[in-house]
Amino acid sequence: MLPNRILNAILAAVSLPLVVCAQESENMESAAGPLEEVVVSAFRRTSTLDLSASATVLGQAEIAAAALQHIEELIALVPNMNFSGDGARARYFQLRGIGELEQYEGAPNPSVGFVVDDIDLSGVGGVNPVFDLGQVEVLRGPQATRFGASALAGLVYLQSTDPDSEFQLHGEAFTGDDDTLAAGLAVGGGLTENLAGRLSLHRYRSDGFYDNVALGVEDSNGRDETSARGKLAWDIGRGWRAQLNILYADFDNGYDAWSPENGRITFSDHPGRDEQRTTGTALKVTGPLGKSVDFVSVSGYAQSDILFSFDGEGGNAGYWAPYGYDYVYSDLRDRQSLSQEFRLVSGPGGRILGGRSDWVVGVYAQRLDETDGIISTGLYDDTADAPFSYCPPCLDYTMLDSDYESTNSAIFGRLDSELGERSTLKFGLRLERWQADYADAFRDFIYGDPTQPIEHEFHPRENLWGGDIGLDYVLSEPVRLYALLSRGYKAGGFNPSLARALGASEESGRASIAFDPESLLNYEIGLKGLWLDSRLIAELSLFWMDREDMQVRSSAQFSDNPNDFVFITSNAEGHSYGLEVSLSWRLTDRWRLHGALGLLHSEVDAYGLEREADIEGSLLGRAFAHAPPYTLNLGVTWQGPSGWNGRLDFNAVGSFYFDYSHDEKSGDHQTVNLRFGREWDHWAVSGWVRNLFDEDYFTRGFSFGLEPPLFERSRYTRLGDPRHYGVTVTYRY
Repeated sequence: MLPNRILNAILAAVSLPLVVCAQESENMESAAGPLEEVVVSAFRRTSTLDLSASATVLGQAEIAAAALQHIEELIALVPNMNFSGDGARARYFQLRGIGELEQYEGAPNPSVGFVVDDIDLSGVGGVNPVFDLGQVEVLRGPQATRFGASALAGLVYLQSTDPDSEFQLHGEAFTGDDDTLAAGLAVGGGLTENLAGRLSLHRYRSDGFYDNVALGVEDSNGRDETSARGKLAWDIGRGWRAQLNILYADFDNGYDAWSPENGRITFSDHPGRDEQRTTGTALKVTGPLGKSVDFVSVSGYAQSDILFSFDGEGGNAGYWAPYGYDYVYSDLRDRQSLSQEFRLVSGPGGRILGGRSDWVVGVYAQRLDETDGIISTGLYDDTADAPFSYCPPCLDYTMLDSDYESTNSAIFGRLDSELGERSTLKFGLRLERWQADYADAFRDFIYGDPTQPIEHEFHPRENLWGGDIGLDYVLSEPVRLYALLSRGYKAGGFNPSLARALGASEESGRASIAFDPESLLNYEIGLKGLWLDSRLIAELSLFWMDREDMQVRSSAQFSDNPNDFVFITSNAEGHSYGLEVSLSWRLTDRWRLHGALGLLHSEVDAYGLEREADIEGSLLGRAFAHAPPYTLNLGVTWQGPSGWNGRLDFNAVGSFYFDYSHDEKSGDHQTVNLRFGREWDHWAVSGWVRNLFDEDYFTRGFSFGLEPPLFERSRYTRLGDPRHYGVTVTYRY
């Protein structure tokens, strides 16, 4: 059940868009100015009010007002959005309860797309700070015909500030507790009459919030992040334009947020790492082919080296005495992707079917190469229990190497036809050919002697399809109602670590290592528009989703090795439904109310793999993992005299299951963020506090046997960030 204070807030947020239709301008101050429509640029520049889908767009002013620094901090402002990551940053996103959960062994085909300046970084993590971002767009639901690489559950699109012919300078620096220091500098302007550029650099450093008593190190999960973005925009002439985007990110973060005592005091003698080096580039060329057709070309390349490691038992020799117990896990990924998209878009003179229909046709191709090397090494010695010892000692050293290559090629098209003055029928279809080649090799070194490697090799081929059909109806300009049916898909994949459990059983291996593609049917109706003399923007959507062959990932301990985990993705069935509300209400010239509400009910209907004997409970009828039943953001922004300003945000998240492998849950939690500052002509100074009341809450959780000698199953969790405060200074010219 929801706490009463949260339930009241939710009821108010849900009822507001319904009430305002009848209130029009009662009790409003005429001094309050209108709000501007927000433009979505992930596919085709269009207003969010014209988009037949549920979407959240956060502009530069919104990001600055909320004092945001990292991508994961944006999530509280988006209904029905969550994230997972064992380090300090978001690794994967979940939209409407759909998305990957683990960073172990990677996710070649993530459910939620993540794109920065047309560079596809899906599945590699939130590598971009929010500094100098022009806009953040979150599109919920399948995006088969709106995004080059089909996104099953939705798309997160980050667009940095574009170059301009006028000289621009943006500088920012802030300091906070835990020795947090950050600085960013962006400069841009015209280089020649037709060429403009922009360069952005950002550096972030923080000691973190965990203390390692074993090594005598304070703040052992620090962040050390460097990023750079560059843009060149060339007005070729005759309406043609080319833009080159370049991205570089170097993250050297610690990972020591794992403690057997579930606190912020750690005991590891091998602190882990969360490192990533990413480079990417995208070239976008647009222009008219006569008066009827516009041409769009997007070429993209991205390369990432990712290292994730941690102390597997979370302790040290003294902590586990009298038992000898020491395990270390390390995963090194190398991921490269190359993509090309061509689109033809109807121009002003290219409308068909009596001049009432806009159209888009396109082709897309992507090549993805990923290698993954996993090393698990350790020792367990229970001679302290002699003569009942069974491991005096047991040495273990395992290696898993996998190689994944895939080619995606697709054709897609859209047709938007006006049926009358008020209604528009929208139809899109996408056909894709997916081909993959996969190979792995597992070696187990026992007492220094390698066993015979266990190898698997697969070459699947799949034909996939998705699309959407929708109807828009204008109730009164600019208020519209839409109904949407969309289908998304996600390619199949493989279970690399199953090699260690299945041994040389070829037929058993083939049945379990590969899993089928997933498809999603999304039924959605929505209402969006401007009310109260354009002082209120509100959106409401209701959705129902059916998942077929949903890819469910769980883990189990298959051997006596307490640190030997096997991850298994299998196919299941499920459904979910919910509601999303977002609003921005300019009450007066000084006050603005904003809110975002997501309600979600999800359920597993069938599960193709029995849960292991040591895992209690059933998945049937259970909610999806990382799918909170509600997410809520309510806030107010104040613009005072003489440049003074402030913002207060209340965030609430309902309790969700951490994983499909066990039944541990996060618990409900609420946080409050506060910012207060002043602006001058070019300068701004603000003080801010995140998690004002220092609320303890959990972002990840596990259940497994860790503690010798019985290794009984227990709950282990990772705490979210505690209270964090600082001061930010900004300069703009």
